[in-house]
Amino acid sequence: MATTTFNPIIDRAIEECLQCLRWCSACVDEGLTDDPSKMAQSVRLCHECAPVCGVCATLLSGNSRFAHQLCGVCADICDACADECGKHNDVETMRKCAEACRRCAKTCREVAQSGPIRKAA
Repeated sequence: MATTTFNPIIDRAIEECLQCLRWCSACVDEGLTDDPSKMAQSVRLCHECAPVCGVCATLLSGNSRFAHQLCGVCADICDACADECGKHNDVETMRKCAEACRRCAKTCREVAQSGPIRKAA
């Protein structure tokens, strides 16, 4: 029987992925409601970022041996999303989305660089 050990960086990555998912979803809603033509690139990136963060949280929660690889992709998407949403700092949702994406990217990159959280059997 496998035992689960407490790993603070994994727990932080899960929480930050979930926060990023939350803010990206809010950002999509606001971007489509507020000014879709001005916010098109933010909406597009948030639409990509949100599900990747969700899957990343799922793989991390299940100690998947592939989680670190997805974390690398997640970090890249979160960085791109943060850069785009950060251009709209005058909109609170966009600003909070960019902040959540930056935090998520940083932690996911740490997980990605540390390698598999569980070795293949």
